[in-house]
Amino acid sequence: MTDARVLHRLLLFFILLGLAFSLYATLETVDSALRATCSVNSFISCQAVDSSGHTFTGPVPDWLIGVGGFVLLLALDLPLLRTYKASWLKAVLGVSGLGVLMAVYLGTIELTVIHALCPICLGAYLSVTAAFGVSVVLFRARRGEPAGPASHQSLSGDPA
Repeated sequence: MTDARVLHRLLLFFILLGLAFSLYATLETVDSALRATCSVNSFISCQAVDSSGHTFTGPVPDWLIGVGGFVLLLALDLPLLRTYKASWLKAVLGVSGLGVLMAVYLGTIELTVIHALCPICLGAYLSVTAAFGVSVVLFRARRGEPAGPASHQSLSGDPA
C-alpha cells in the first residue's frame, strides 16, 4: 500500500491543480482572449460555455465556487498534512465530495443544456474528483496503517 505521506502530497497536488484551473476560469471571465485560447471548436469551447448564460449556480458564478472550494480544501488540507488528524481528513473528504457533486451538476449543464464542454472546467472537475479519490484512499488507510512520520500519531490512533 502507498505510504500516507505520498498520498497526502498527491492530494495537495490535485487541490493546487484544481485551484489553478479555477483561477484560469476566473481570468477568462475578465479577458475574452483567454476564452478563445481554449476554444477548439463549437463543442470544446470555453467561450461557448462562458457566454451561454448558464454558468451561474444561483447568484454565484461557477468559477467563484471553484476558487472558493479549492481554497477551502487547501485550508483544510494544510493542517491535515501537519497533524494527520482524522477530523481534518473527514473535512477534506466531505468538501471534496461536495465538489464532485458540483462538478457532476455543472458538467451535466455543459453537456445537456449548453452542448459544449469547457476544457478548463473539465480540468477542475477532474482535479476535485481525483482529490476526492485520494481522500477516500486515505480515509480507508486510517483503519490500522500509519498515516505519517513516526513522530505523528497514526490516523487510526487519534480521536475522530
